[in-house]
Amino acid sequence: MPSPLEAFLARNSVAAAEGLPLIHTTRSYNIRSLMEGDVINPQRCDVFTSDDLNYFFVGRPAYKFESDSSQTPHWELPCCFLFESDAIKGVKRVFPFDSGAFANKRYPSYMSSIPLDRFTTNGLDAAGKIIGAFFGSGKKYLEMKPKSVSDFEQQYSIGPLDAELSAASRLANEVTSDKFDDRRFTIEIQTEDAVHLARTSPIAVVLPEIYLDDKRIIEKIQGTWGAEPLGYPMYPLSLNMYYALIYHEILEFYKRKGML
Repeated sequence: MPSPLEAFLARNSVAAAEGLPLIHTTRSYNIRSLMEGDVINPQRCDVFTSDDLNYFFVGRPAYKFESDSSQTPHWELPCCFLFESDAIKGVKRVFPFDSGAFANKRYPSYMSSIPLDRFTTNGLDAAGKIIGAFFGSGKKYLEMKPKSVSDFEQQYSIGPLDAELSAASRLANEVTSDKFDDRRFTIEIQTEDAVHLARTSPIAVVLPEIYLDDKRIIEKIQGTWGAEPLGYPMYPLSLNMYYALIYHEILEFYKRKGML
């Protein structure tokens, strides 16, 4: 049986938003092993514990990890791989938010009281439709400017039995807690397939600038992977402070490539 979100997308003529890149984020420490193997391998998931998965987010570098350093060293900083929207295969699940944050009770009770599987969809085409339904365009999705709850419910005739859809719309509009960052409505793509970087070339790789001083890294990114290297500066900052710098680099890349 389809989830309420799948059923909603199927019964409505939702105009799909333009395809935004898919972003996989890892610690920069892992760049050495990625260079050696030319592959992003699925890892055992701590939410879907029987699955080995790769995770991607649509358009935004929304995956986040923790560091207890007040000044984060370069190897703990994020490294992001950007792929064309249709390049990633073996899609198993699509969620309109970070499923890990959901499982760890980071979202309000009006979300956590609903089972996670009530929000799952399948297929990359669902991502564009979700963006179209809840935001209207890829630009508004990137800017985190959703349709208001009332506008969304009126446009799609959302009734009292459509709690999952109302909850998702409300979460997208939620700004009352610092726990509800961009992960609250960033579309998550789970895949079971390894990504072989020499065959499924990323369009860009985002790293701390220090890595781009190494010719071996530049040659791997540009020569073997066929991607554009993007660097962000380092400062005496905690890890959380860097996400704005990464966002800036990626959004500027989108503008240069005519994606916005």
